[in-house]
Amino acid sequence: MNEKGSLKNAILKVRNKMKAERQIEFDYMKGIFMLFIFLIHAFQATASDMSTPVRAIYMFATMTGAALYIFVAGFGIAYSDRMTPVLLVKRGVGMVIFQYLTNLLYVIALAIPYLFVKNSISEEASEFFRYMEWVYVQYINIFFITGIIYLVLALLVKIRLTMSGYIVLAAVVAIIAPIVYGTEVDIPVLGYVVTLLIGEAPFTSFTPLYYLPYALIGVASGKMYRKISDKMRFYKRILPVCIIVIISWWVTVFVHCFNSPDGEPGMDFDLLFEEMDYAYSCPDIWHMIASVAHIIFFASLIYFYTQYKSKKDRAKGGFISSQLLFYNRNISAYYALHVPVYLIALGIHGYEGFDSTVCLLLVPLSMAVTEIMVRAYNRFRLRYNG
Repeated sequence: MNEKGSLKNAILKVRNKMKAERQIEFDYMKGIFMLFIFLIHAFQATASDMSTPVRAIYMFATMTGAALYIFVAGFGIAYSDRMTPVLLVKRGVGMVIFQYLTNLLYVIALAIPYLFVKNSISEEASEFFRYMEWVYVQYINIFFITGIIYLVLALLVKIRLTMSGYIVLAAVVAIIAPIVYGTEVDIPVLGYVVTLLIGEAPFTSFTPLYYLPYALIGVASGKMYRKISDKMRFYKRILPVCIIVIISWWVTVFVHCFNSPDGEPGMDFDLLFEEMDYAYSCPDIWHMIASVAHIIFFASLIYFYTQYKSKKDRAKGGFISSQLLFYNRNISAYYALHVPVYLIALGIHGYEGFDSTVCLLLVPLSMAVTEIMVRAYNRFRLRYNG
């Protein structure tokens, strides 16, 4: 009994170690993703115009971004042995509640400066403040869509959908999404709910309908990864495919936007930005395939890097790698708490946007303040639970 028990425990330890290692590349990617979010939201949350370099970074980041977050959520469901339908429902409801709690935090962050500047700002700025309050009360972002997607996946896990079933369903949803997006339902309450799920509204950043395929592909990928015995060999084989898809995507995009507004040959950068921005929120099936290719491509590069590092370096670690992994473990908290810093700055500035230099200066400020809040909360939680 003791030998069998020891052998079983050893096997479990090996499996747990493999699971931790198998997902480390996605953990790093989510940490890097948080750095992009700090930068992009410095402009978006303060209603500031992005400079050309920041717009270029934003367009590049849209090929992973929120898609990575949802993809990894689906991946984790397939890769974990504990994800039951009941647990998924609880997580889904919890994420939806968390969305509206963060909305309340955003509204408060916007309102606090208004009490001090309301007599010194223009009527236009006051109207913008009221508009932003209306938006953030109903705001639909990454937490809401994750919650709804968890509820959908709970049903699919319950019916034991196969790996190929997830892939087919992802393709079907990706094809249907542009067709039904924005459909109006003229029924009180129900019409509003439909707007949250598949509709178009000023307070909707992302919709569950468009991002569900990323989660479905994530689940299928998780099921596939569980069967991989040699991940180095797997990444070496799939990397060329990803590169072909990525090159095809960017060639298609650049060729389409290679026309200036006056009809002269040349890259229409404004058109490129607008189309990439729209495709980020409303990805079609081609954009979905390209985004997944980008995710796997960068995951493979990170995996190669971590594997080729010496054992001594891997054991020693480093500040940057540790911080990226810390971002990953606490990404929901960072995502929720960094925005109020920008909103308070916006209010102090009279609800008017900043120039690019000030926005860049706000990034380390938000990072520092958010870091203090997250780590303080973690210490409090450990002390309270301990």
